[in-house]
Amino acid sequence: MSQYQKLQDQLKKMMPELPPALRQAASYFLDNPGTVATLSMRQLAATTGISPGNLPRLAKALGYATYGELRQVYSTHVQDGGIGDYHLRAGTLQSEGEGQGGAKIWSDFMAAAHRNIDSLFGFNSLASVEAAADRIVAAETVYVVGMQASLSSANYVKYLGTMVSEKFRIVAGQGGIFADDIADMTDRDVLLVISLRPCSEHSIRLATEAKSRGAFVIGCTDSEASPLALTAESVLLAPDKSPMFFDSYLAVTLLLEVLMGFVTLRSSGAVKRIEEIEAGRARMGEYWKEKDD
Repeated sequence: MSQYQKLQDQLKKMMPELPPALRQAASYFLDNPGTVATLSMRQLAATTGISPGNLPRLAKALGYATYGELRQVYSTHVQDGGIGDYHLRAGTLQSEGEGQGGAKIWSDFMAAAHRNIDSLFGFNSLASVEAAADRIVAAETVYVVGMQASLSSANYVKYLGTMVSEKFRIVAGQGGIFADDIADMTDRDVLLVISLRPCSEHSIRLATEAKSRGAFVIGCTDSEASPLALTAESVLLAPDKSPMFFDSYLAVTLLLEVLMGFVTLRSSGAVKRIEEIEAGRARMGEYWKEKDD
């Protein structure tokens, strides 16, 4: 049980014994955890009509030294995705910036980035990455799926993959039609899906359809409990926690780079193909060069 859940249970049990003023505050905390997380003590008092002095009293009754410690439980719950409303997480970011300044937010982002990168290599084993790379190399066609915020990650994989091999295809669903993009999919193919919670419905449907055709599904997601992880046959995990109101794609990008690095290691024709592609780009003048006057 999380600290947030324990706190909410504690509030429920204490409610009948609290004085009326504190009972009013406790009731609001139970019903509006997102607001508690995002508003300062003064803002919360002004919004609810609860006396500002009763908020520290409630914190002490619950065993917290300060109201700030109590509120932090709710803030952490929001940032961890326990409450899936991005506007609440944005409010938390703003209120913490106003209260603690830019230096604290800078430090939080830096710490989150380090945690996500470190956790990436803890969550995934070398064997799991190598096995996924082997599947990609052995596949006849590699279909890549990424919807919503994961679209850029899918395009990045397709860009890198196309330099290594001709087998990579993006599932774009132009005009809202996805079936056409996978019309030729067979059990000789791989579907690589990138989707963090809340997962795109189209991504899960495509993974399910690919699996029904015998294609091997590799999922890049943020949790073993995500719908994608429960569907895919190979799961690679990318931690995504951030002080930002949206999920971090820092670890996702690194994970995909690592995966494509191992694909390159195993692709005998990769060097020649990359050389030819680079030469073609040079001939077509696709890289900026300073022009002579």
